[in-house]
Amino acid sequence: MAVEIKKVTDDKAGMASFIRLPWTIYKNDPHWAPDLIMDLKKRTNKKRHPFFEFGDGDFFIAIKDGKTAGRIAALYNPKHNNYQHDKTGFWGFFECINDQETANALFDTVRAWLKQKGLEVMRGPMSSDTEDEIGMLYEGFDTHRFFMMPHNPPYYMDLCKNYKMEKTKDLIAFSLDITQPIPEKIARIAQLVRERMESKGFTFRHLNKKQTKEDFRIIMDIYEAAWAENWGFSPITSRQFNELAENMQMIAAEGLVVIIEGPNKEPVGMACSLYDYMECTFWARKFPFWMQETMQLLNLAWRLFIKPKPKFKRARLFLAGVMPKYRGLGLDAYLYVHPFESGKKHGIQFGELSWELEDNLAIIKPIEKMGGKIYKRMRIWDIKI
Repeated sequence: MAVEIKKVTDDKAGMASFIRLPWTIYKNDPHWAPDLIMDLKKRTNKKRHPFFEFGDGDFFIAIKDGKTAGRIAALYNPKHNNYQHDKTGFWGFFECINDQETANALFDTVRAWLKQKGLEVMRGPMSSDTEDEIGMLYEGFDTHRFFMMPHNPPYYMDLCKNYKMEKTKDLIAFSLDITQPIPEKIARIAQLVRERMESKGFTFRHLNKKQTKEDFRIIMDIYEAAWAENWGFSPITSRQFNELAENMQMIAAEGLVVIIEGPNKEPVGMACSLYDYMECTFWARKFPFWMQETMQLLNLAWRLFIKPKPKFKRARLFLAGVMPKYRGLGLDAYLYVHPFESGKKHGIQFGELSWELEDNLAIIKPIEKMGGKIYKRMRIWDIKI
């Protein structure tokens, strides 16, 4: 039977099918954790999500044999194209049964949609921009999913290869056993760096829960300066920042976020580790789908406000960076060691450091020296329109 593609952007029932499909795709996958349903609804709502203040997109489902067989989003990000000086469009939120005909119909739909925008390259998976979930997992299928990181069946790679997509960039994720000690040499270097910088008037402090918005503004300022020349980067808007800060502060423990400031309180460096709230969504999988949104939020609230430490056993080093003028001073070592030590105090047992560009050796080497091991690899695909 032919595949029917249905645009569901403004279709309430269609979007319900769009959101629910992963529970079918991953019903037998013991490592998959679903998105927070509340968050996924917001990210796919053109009236609510800040991406759609400047970008455009539409959401589609594929129907085959009378059932929802796949989904995809076509996304146009003019901010990315203006910053990177290219004509690239994106596809994201991709899920599909193991059927090339269905995948081809979804990809063809996005390709045609992007062509109408005058774009020249179709890239994905990338859900809106690099601050959202990006990449397709191709190593590490037997590992649990962390928040805002991809997890997918192995056959997704074949669906893309058979469509003649080509690799444009690979991403990697590191695992870190927090129960093990940091290599003594690395810990000593981090301590010496801190002592030397403090003697010059630099300040090393944690996130201040009484001024979280101000502190997250510092974090994002450092991020934008540190990542400005990275592949795929584009600055975020004020509304995007506010949305991200609101989400992050909910799962940020004070000791897991460190900010370094100069003698005149200027931003210098930061590391932002966050609790992995996928522990809540993974736990909620055992309930019927209609209960899961409520159970996800109840478990999250219980962990954050009632449960004694350890509130979570997993955390992700989500952001880390140093202002360009302060690079080469050894601050990177401290920014990796500190979250490790703080995580141990909070009862964290396992950490993920992600994602990193495959060719960013300046970041990869320090992580490996402190015991980080590459345990996931993800791909981003390009194809000419």
